[in-house]
Amino acid sequence: MPAEKIMSPQEAISLVRDGSILGLGGDPMSMNAVSLAANLILLGKKDFHLVVSPTGGFVADMLIGAGAARIIEFAQVGFEELGMAPNFRRRAQDGSIATLDHT
Repeated sequence: MPAEKIMSPQEAISLVRDGSILGLGGDPMSMNAVSLAANLILLGKKDFHLVVSPTGGFVADMLIGAGAARIIEFAQVGFEELGMAPNFRRRAQDGSIATLDHT
């Protein structure tokens, strides 16, 4: 019998340590793991290395705005027709987050 591959959000969050590399998928405004990201923020998890694909959106911007990310790898981080993600833009401009641009 195969091992169980489904876990609760709480079990998934318990596997994430400070400094982890987090891969965030989905579209900028949909198909994002909002609940998981919000709970990581509420638990005070930090120092994440975010890798967004194909593009980063509001979940990446939530983590950045909360000060939970120290590095982000991206091709684009924005809110589609609404423009650039504000927390990403502010922190990238002031140098408080390292950026690895893959465009």
